[in-house]
Amino acid sequence: MKTIGAVLMFIGAVMLAIFMFVDLTMDFGLWIIGFLISMIVAASGAVTLIFYLAKGIKADKASKNDFK
Repeated sequence: MKTIGAVLMFIGAVMLAIFMFVDLTMDFGLWIIGFLISMIVAASGAVTLIFYLAKGIKADKASKNDFK
C-alpha cells in the first residue's frame, strides 16, 4: 500500500507538471479536465499514504501498550 500511494503521488505530480508547464495546444475545457484528474490522482496518493501512516502509528501504540 505504501508503494501504491507513492506511485500515485508521483504520477499525479508529473501530470500536474505537464499540464502546468508544457505548452500543449488544447482548449481550456480539455486542459481543466486533465488538471483536475491529475489533482485527484495526486490527492488519492496523499490520502493513501496518510492512511498508511495512521495505521502504522496505531500499530506502534498498540505494541507499546502490550509491553507494560
